Amino acid sequence: MIIDPDLLEELYKDAGENRKQKAEEYVKSKKVNITKVIYENSCNFELKSKVKGNSSSIYEVYIKVKDNEIENISCTCPDYESHLGTCKHILATIMEFARNPEYVRIFAGIEEKNKNANLVNSKNKIQEQNHNFKQLINVFLEESEDNKQKNHLHNVKLIPIIIMDRFQSKLKMEIKIGETQMYKLKSFPEFFENMLNESEHKYGNKLEFVHTREAFEEASKPLLDYILKYAEIIKYANETASHYGYYGRMLNENSISISNTGLDDLFEIMKGKQILVQSDMGEKQVTFVDDKPEISFNIEEVDKDNYKISPNIDIYEYKIFKGKKNSYILYGNELYRCSKDYEKTIIKLLEVFRTNFVNEIEFRKSDLSELFSMVIPKIKNNIKMDKIQDEEIEKYMPKELYTKVYLDYDKNNYITAEVKFCYDDTEFNPLLAKNPDIARDTLKEAETLDKFRRTGFMLDVANARLILVNEEKIYYFLTNEIEDYMREFEVFATEQFKSKEIRQPKISNLGVRIENNLLQINLNGIDFEASEIKKIMEKYKLKKKFHRLKDGSFIELNENNDTLQFLENVSKRNEYNLWRIRSGNSKYSNV
Repeated sequence: MIIDPDLLEELYKDAGENRKQKAEEYVKSKKVNITKVIYENSCNFELKSKVKGNSSSIYEVYIKVKDNEIENISCTCPDYESHLGTCKHILATIMEFARNPEYVRIFAGIEEKNKNANLVNSKNKIQEQNHNFKQLINVFLEESEDNKQKNHLHNVKLIPIIIMDRFQSKLKMEIKIGETQMYKLKSFPEFFENMLNESEHKYGNKLEFVHTREAFEEASKPLLDYILKYAEIIKYANETASHYGYYGRMLNENSISISNTGLDDLFEIMKGKQILVQSDMGEKQVTFVDDKPEISFNIEEVDKDNYKISPNIDIYEYKIFKGKKNSYILYGNELYRCSKDYEKTIIKLLEVFRTNFVNEIEFRKSDLSELFSMVIPKIKNNIKMDKIQDEEIEKYMPKELYTKVYLDYDKNNYITAEVKFCYDDTEFNPLLAKNPDIARDTLKEAETLDKFRRTGFMLDVANARLILVNEEKIYYFLTNEIEDYMREFEVFATEQFKSKEIRQPKISNLGVRIENNLLQINLNGIDFEASEIKKIMEKYKLKKKFHRLKDGSFIELNENNDTLQFLENVSKRNEYNLWRIRSGNSKYSNV
């Protein structure tokens, strides 16, 4: 052959199968015109050509091979600029030269002569190699520490390529590695091992280096860390599969499947940068944009009885990917990172159109009220209604909702809450079956009732009200949440509700005397019934936050409270911890 097979194979692998197939088509359709050939042998030659592209553009190709390594290679096409490697025009030039019978006839004789000459000179060459090798060893032995460091310094780049499955919304990533000539990373586990052991590894004629972190350019180091993380996962997953006798590999070793978390991590590394994205639709450079896309929805009148809503983008021109923290929209040449709120509103609405394969949805005029109530409040900043009359908007747009809450205690000392929704002069209980026929902000109504639910309120259907039963939740509501309710709603409370305050235990008047070797303590000055002391102290010792008295009030069991500390100290002096309660007097003694 007039071109070394190993060199051809290297170029084929660098280009990829798709470019190889297109190059084959160029050769078959005679679109390659070789304009210059300088040929010494299969490992040393120079080519120039002009290749006619599919769009009638003419691309100029230059290839120089020395000692079976690509010394210089270039093409004027956009693909070469973005791919940083062998394009289809370069590959077509090589194929035309290697296969054209005219070139084979002319240069095969030269190659044969060179082979014979090599046989004659082989003995001398071996002697020369031995001499050179000894010189190499001597240089290595005499090398200073500074020179050793220089030998480890490289400017290795890592270039990610995203492979997208258009139908399954799945992403995977391949990596190219190199300095001037880029090579596909064929095994991530092998790469991980090389980095772990700081091994020297050769990828091609233009790339061989010791795998240390210092060997990589600074801009590629965040991606390096990302690759090593997932390469280790691939390595140990496949080793585990092999250990348990599974056939084949659990995970592909020449690419990384991008998980939800992986997408979040990759975006953080690559935001503001471009990545080549390949799919069955072709390939393009995509910029990672840390912002939401400008997507809006237009509502307009179809006729006097019907309206329609439509997004400002075609449903087939974007793709949605889900990360663990964020959602992402691929639209045009940008991949946008969107917030959870954006996902729950705009993206959620977009998916309705996409799942139904329509770019617009029609609805009746009578449905405007529901649309304004349920949808518009969520996407109000992304809605356009230029073609709807102002009076129609005014008619169906709900007024601002404000809420009244009436708090009380029932006979069981449960907190009751009667809720009233108010729109201007209209006021109603949402828990009653019949509600007024007005434009309502049903989303805000639902959020309001949900707030009560999260607090712990339950529905009391018989009385059309909400009720809070759990003692701990009542205490938490009174101590932490009621102020928030007062800020958000207009809150009214009965005198009974106000009277059951949360207070600190205290003794206003204390009498102590000894009678018949008994320590007698008069607790008439305490602000709760003496009969409840035992239960209070039991909870205090268990470090409970509160005790609820018989009348429904709460006593805070603060460990720094003087009254509680006094009662505890008195209690500790009694060997058997016995309290005798008689007519408001507490007698404490050893029995």
